[in-house]
Amino acid sequence: MTPRPALPDVTAGRTPQDHIEILRGELRAVVDRLDACLAELARPRLTAVPTPATPAGPDPLEGLPPLIDVARAAAVLGLKRSAAYRHADAGDLPVRRIGGRLYIATAGLRALLDGDA
Repeated sequence: MTPRPALPDVTAGRTPQDHIEILRGELRAVVDRLDACLAELARPRLTAVPTPATPAGPDPLEGLPPLIDVARAAAVLGLKRSAAYRHADAGDLPVRRIGGRLYIATAGLRALLDGDA
């Protein structure tokens, strides 16, 4: 085995008082970082604003059939048709396939909009 190289002597030419001052400076830096972390943890956090129980406007799904096509669902959600298809493929929308066509379930869409899904 090869011997390890010797570590530099950091104590050379220093008095015990010098070491104490170095340690005090390092301790001050640690305490400052700890104070900053504790201040960050104590900072007030934003809380969610409760939503009213009744909808603010007319129900966008009222009068719709149980299944609607993706273009109509996109219009209700305020999305582009292509974005609605992407969300449907990703499983974000309640889809049903019938005869090779893709439909969105209105009840599932209502649950999604109400935040129950």
